[in-house]
Amino acid sequence: MIVTEKTIKRVPPLGGITKLSELEIDVDKDWGGYKIKNLGAPVDAGDAVRKTDLDSHRTASPVDHPDYSITRSKLEYPTVDVSFTYLSAIDKLTLGLGNTPGWAGLLIATADVLVDRAVRANVSGYRCTVAGLRFVDAWNHYVLIQDCSITASDNVLGKNVNGVWTYVAWEAVDLSDQLTYIYMFSISGSTIKSFRENLTTPKFTTTDTSLASGKVATGISWYYQATTTFIASRILSSASPSPSAVAVLEVNLEGSGKPEDPYRPSLSRNLAEVSSLTGLPDFLYVEAKKYNILISKGFTEDEMRLVFGYVPQHQVDLNAVSMGTFEFHPDKAPTVIVTVFSDNPYQAGAIDRQKGKAKRVFSVPKDYSEAVTLYKRLVKDYPHWLAGKDNFVYQVLGLEVFDHFQNVDFYYGELLEHKTHYNQLKQVNPKEVENRLNELISKLSTVTVLTEERDKHISKAKEVLKKGW
Repeated sequence: MIVTEKTIKRVPPLGGITKLSELEIDVDKDWGGYKIKNLGAPVDAGDAVRKTDLDSHRTASPVDHPDYSITRSKLEYPTVDVSFTYLSAIDKLTLGLGNTPGWAGLLIATADVLVDRAVRANVSGYRCTVAGLRFVDAWNHYVLIQDCSITASDNVLGKNVNGVWTYVAWEAVDLSDQLTYIYMFSISGSTIKSFRENLTTPKFTTTDTSLASGKVATGISWYYQATTTFIASRILSSASPSPSAVAVLEVNLEGSGKPEDPYRPSLSRNLAEVSSLTGLPDFLYVEAKKYNILISKGFTEDEMRLVFGYVPQHQVDLNAVSMGTFEFHPDKAPTVIVTVFSDNPYQAGAIDRQKGKAKRVFSVPKDYSEAVTLYKRLVKDYPHWLAGKDNFVYQVLGLEVFDHFQNVDFYYGELLEHKTHYNQLKQVNPKEVENRLNELISKLSTVTVLTEERDKHISKAKEVLKKGW
């Protein structure tokens, strides 16, 4: 602003000054904390102060001013509570093939590698890739799948490591390919969860340490009109609540690890014809009628699959239960520990029927002490377990505080202790890890139980922040 005598007359007198000739400005005086400084004309090459200021700004880091540009790639952008649509608009997404069991699945993934996140997505279709977490490439990732071809286990979590497929958890449910369902797929540390419809309590929780970081993805699958509503998919913070286990079992394995025949826990099955049962979802009776009509016309199941793309469901599994595995590594042990979260949706008593096939059945821990005791007993038989006692306690008891404990243990172990996947975590922006550790410290600071363990984990998080990685 240019100061004139007219300007002075419009404002309250400045210490009695009424004329411009009476106005004197001390350029070195501190005016209320602000230093008035005469920098001279912008093009005054002889003004050393002005030139120094301009040069320091022009060459400042991290913004690359020498080429007079501030591009999108140089700017921060949100990676939490953000839609895939927004990330697409700012060119922060990439495509990835998801080599999904039985069909091809295309994933839309973040451009950057992240660690602890959740993905919310709407899905419809016979076989759908709902979302991917810690997506490294087509041969290494966790993927949540809706697969209506599986009897009473349609919400399933798959693990692909070096091209070897393992089904590590599933929900006992039959879903319709004609309806749209909402899912949330979450990972924190070594704990993975699937939410469906009710986004408050997951349908299952599982623990796996195969992958420590990767991109966050939403699915675009093609198989019998399968779709993921891309514009509705959103990246969120990891979700902590979990159901408590109602059974802890040791079971054998089955499968070959191929995409069409993944490794999986060998659980008891009891297939029953839909037409012989009552009280099932309406769509199952429609599917069973389709199947029976096709059979009556002389179609074989292979011909149905060839002509129609799928085999209409005509049976349900009365022994299916919702379950999650703990550290399922088929190459390291011939058995796996399974935690069961809910009974069969059609016929009660499936949990007891599963116990009848299990190699060992364990009493479900009632508190922290019992859960730790059982973990110490089991780890002797599974020395390859990387996940610690707090992972097991969380999967069995489901209390949020143990999710925080295991999440801190994950960073402490991978960055300072055993460093098994150190190179994977080094691909993550250091600020991402720093923010997560500070978030966990903040959450743990409000915990009022198991204060000794709480303080240990806060100290662990602070140690990682102090030493760096």
